Amino acid sequence: MAGSGSGYRWSKKARVEGCTTLDTSDLNRMKLLIPGTNNRSGSLEWRRGGQTEPSSTVGYLITVGETSGSLRLDYQMTQTKEKFDYAIPLVATCCHLGGRRWWFICPLVRGGVACNRRVRKVYLRGKYFGCRRCHNLAYMSSQESDSRVYAALRRGAHLHEFGNVTGMSISQLGFALKVLTAGQKRLDRIGKRINRDTRRRGPK
Repeated sequence: MAGSGSGYRWSKKARVEGCTTLDTSDLNRMKLLIPGTNNRSGSLEWRRGGQTEPSSTVGYLITVGETSGSLRLDYQMTQTKEKFDYAIPLVATCCHLGGRRWWFICPLVRGGVACNRRVRKVYLRGKYFGCRRCHNLAYMSSQESDSRVYAALRRGAHLHEFGNVTGMSISQLGFALKVLTAGQKRLDRIGKRINRDTRRRGPK
């Protein structure tokens, strides 16, 4: 199964907040992750913006053993009417204070390589559920922070605004560090590009 968005370069990452999400914590609260559960079926629903009718519905068939299991999903895309039926593996790890913690194993494949990352949440973007990394997703708070950093770099803040850290709050210091780090990375990229172009031109 291929990851959504393969071969594209996104100018801005999509947000996890805009995706339909499956969370093992929610499945646990619904008592679906009890070892010995065998082929229990049902449907999961999501509502957005106070809607009374579900905006998304996914059928499931779940089987849970002592340390592993599977969650088989069955759903249809609203616009294309395309149907999907596939399983997401489940695996359990032991907690230090006892009990189990359940994880999804990301089912997506990118560039011919299976992801197989152990994650608590998987997101529906495009056609399939997969982990945040495979779907190239970002958190809203991270994007807002990044936009402030890029705005600071555009006005040259990394050159003159953070020369004196005396009196800065913890949050101001954290923001200054992000700006300085991003500025250094940008300079490093420019330096590598210049060195690469120099090597290509060769000696005069």
